[in-house]
Parts: sequence; C-alpha cells; structure tokens
Amino acid sequence: MTDSEIISSLKNDDPSGVKYLYGHIYVGLCIYALRFTRDKANAEEMVQTAFLKIWENRKTIEIKESITAYLFRAVRNNCLNFLKHGQMVNRHNENLARHFAALEENLMLSQETGYSIVIAKELEAKISEAVENLPGQCREIFRMSRYEGLKHHEIAEIKGVTLNTVQKQISIALDKIKASLTSYGPEISI
Repeated sequence: MTDSEIISSLKNDDPSGVKYLYGHIYVGLCIYALRFTRDKANAEEMVQTAFLKIWENRKTIEIKESITAYLFRAVRNNCLNFLKHGQMVNRHNENLARHFAALEENLMLSQETGYSIVIAKELEAKISEAVENLPGQCREIFRMSRYEGLKHHEIAEIKGVTLNTVQKQISIALDKIKASLTSYGPEISI
C-alpha cells in the first residue's frame, strides 16, 4: 500500500491501512523504542500508543511526510515523554520514601516514653490500616517494595506489568498513606 492509500483507508474508517503498517514496521518500531526504554514491554507500549493515536485521530490527521517517518517520530516522542515522566515519578517516589523513612524514625524515637508509645502504636495501626485500604494491586506492589524489599523492575517482572505501572502504584500508595496521616500534623506526614 502507498501512503496515500493508507491515509485514504484511515479517513474511511478502514483498518486495513493500520494493519498493513502494523505488519510491516511494528517490529522495527519496537526495536527503535527499545533503544530509549531499555525494556521490551515499555517499548511495545510506546509503539502501540503511536498506532492507537493514528487510529483515534484518523479523521483529522495530516501527515506531510511519509507515514513511516511519522510513526518513527511519534514513537520517539512517546519514548521521550515516557522517560521524562519516569524521572519525575522517581523523584517524587524518592522524596516520599525519604519522608516515609523519617516518619518511621520518628515512630521509633517516640517509643521511648509512655505517652509516646501509645501515639506510636496508634500511628503504626493507622499506617497498617492505610496499607490495608489500598486497592488490591496497589497494596500488593507497595508491600513487595516496602516490606519484601524488591526493586521496581523485579516487581514489574513478577506482576507482569510495566515498570511505569509499578512506579505509579507505589506513588499512589504513598500519597494515600500520607493523606491518612494528616490528622497527626505536618511534622508526621510523609
């Protein structure tokens, strides 16, 4: 199929053009994306996102270059956005993890006096309750990370999800735990 035939099929809601592209350049796009993501699942996700955007925007899409060049550029942009988002999530998770560690340290220090022991136990129960109230996959990923000491990529492999999913779930868990501890004051929040 030529580029004009592919574009014509897209504008006429005919998936044959996308199927043709998928069959001819999907593997090449995945190899290209892998250079950025260094993870097969994430590379495939970036390519699938590019194909999905072409299909979703099929009525209004204006491609002034070859469709192949357009897809390679779209995959590159998806990968760069993914990496940028991953860096922000990592910084956020590291910040929350530091605050969470400080909270745990405060709990240990506060266990030195009678009243502090009561508060520490109450906080410990509140944290446990917050962890238990997390959605299923979020709770499992958080426990694997914090209680079992697994690295993010190990969790992704075990759970069969992307590294990005693991990072997002841990970030969600930390935010929810933090929200449940706000009644104890800003010095205790994570």
